[in-house]
Amino acid sequence: MKRIFIFVLFLLTISTYAQDDLLAALEAEDSISAGPVVINSTWKSTYLINFHTSETEKKGVLDFRIAHRFGNIDGLNGGGHTLYGLDQSSNIRFSFDYGITDDFQIGIGRSKMEENIDGLVKYKFLKQKKNGMPLSLLLMASVAFTPKEDVLDYYSNAAHRFSYYNQIIISSKLNSWFSGLLNVSHFYRNLIVQSADLSLPRDVNRIFGVGLGVRTKLTRKLSLVGEYAYSFNELRNSEYQYSHPLSLGVEIETGGHVFHINLSNSAGLIGQDLINEGPDNWLDGEFKLGFTISRVFAI
Repeated sequence: MKRIFIFVLFLLTISTYAQDDLLAALEAEDSISAGPVVINSTWKSTYLINFHTSETEKKGVLDFRIAHRFGNIDGLNGGGHTLYGLDQSSNIRFSFDYGITDDFQIGIGRSKMEENIDGLVKYKFLKQKKNGMPLSLLLMASVAFTPKEDVLDYYSNAAHRFSYYNQIIISSKLNSWFSGLLNVSHFYRNLIVQSADLSLPRDVNRIFGVGLGVRTKLTRKLSLVGEYAYSFNELRNSEYQYSHPLSLGVEIETGGHVFHINLSNSAGLIGQDLINEGPDNWLDGEFKLGFTISRVFAI
């Protein structure tokens, strides 16, 4: 464990070619080519808090990201005896995202939650332009595989270990300080474990959802961000102790790093977990402190 910790610190601190200039270049407000002026830097990075944004990694750019979610600040499992959640780790994810082209990105990550190993592809096929196209449009698809120990014999069929998450992301930079996005999601898992309580609705393999995300730019390097996800499913509502994910945060850019501090009632850090799990309620103090550190490298 000590060696892993030293390795992560090494990745975050080594000097890379043009690091301090890389994010500044990616943040350029307008990209002027032979064609119309494309609106860039709608979002600071390819992720908002839990959501994917309409940004993709630029060609040849590798983004190493660590996302962490502590335990509940208050509520049944929070409070002073857990130092308001800081004694606990509800989820952590390491990921690498790489730009094949300026508009096509691939990625891989590993989460503590369900021990998921996930891979994704993102493709931006419509770009917002000044005095022209008012929005950007992007497709994202991911697959997750859980290698966790099969204590209850759920995974006798290896296909049951897979789940899939697909998303359409519509995004617009409305002015120099405010950006918004709407996403439409499709989640499918091969395995369902039904509740023994027959009074509950039966769970389903396929779930659809929508999400809203916003970014308000306060300074060149500081922004406020927020997102809300809603699932269209009979079982996933407040009547059955399900709370839709709501997350709020602060986004800070410092040289080659992008740093997020956030509060969320969801422990999920990938779409599969975000749309599927939701037992915690903001009104009961069941929200978690989290942070994300992103380091970009020019390869």
